[in-house]
Amino acid sequence: MKNVLMIPLGCLTIWAFSKQSVQFSDTEVKSVVIDNLISQTDTNRIQINANFPFGCNDLTKFIYPKYWKGDIENYGHLKEPNNQDFDNIEQCFNEINLAKTIASPRPESFDLIEIGDNFKNANNLDTSMQKSIDSCRYRLPNIGIYECYYSYAHYGNLLLLDTNTNRGKLLNIYANDLGDDAQTNLRYFYIEKNVINIYEAYYYDDGCSLHEAFKIVVKTDGEIIIHQIKN
Repeated sequence: MKNVLMIPLGCLTIWAFSKQSVQFSDTEVKSVVIDNLISQTDTNRIQINANFPFGCNDLTKFIYPKYWKGDIENYGHLKEPNNQDFDNIEQCFNEINLAKTIASPRPESFDLIEIGDNFKNANNLDTSMQKSIDSCRYRLPNIGIYECYYSYAHYGNLLLLDTNTNRGKLLNIYANDLGDDAQTNLRYFYIEKNVINIYEAYYYDDGCSLHEAFKIVVKTDGEIIIHQIKN
């Protein structure tokens, strides 16, 4: 009798294990499907973690062009007392660029929108980093039809992503080491809603100058207009 009772119990155990295995298999299948959907709609899952205005507010406080004299006795340094103003800008961007990375968007393709000639003419330009959208730090509010992302890996790049086509526009909006043997060029930014303000600095032995360089307007239909500012 004892042996007879063990048969149904054994069958029940096998049935339960079989059912558990089927459920696990279904979960794995569902997980694969969900992962595929996430990869296709990844940008919808990247949460906005910054607002406009975005950039260094100190850039809006100066009358341009702004100039700082070099300290001849301390090569590579600027004269006090106003040199701290320039150092504060660089420190501001250091804090922005050292933010924790988040998920990066996955556009099907993107076009590099060139802004001026500094990136074109730089002897030490890293072309792979110039087009990098990895190391994304911020998902910003949408600008017109575009989702907006800022990444930093050597250069600060702004990706404007059209989610209808999954294609984007990439703009190099920050750099701190462009140039040649004669000078160092730097690029800074300040974004207000649909306007991207670009500032460029030139570092020489005898001092540093900072200019308003470009005003980039992103229209509601997606058109990007670049205005060069004459100082």
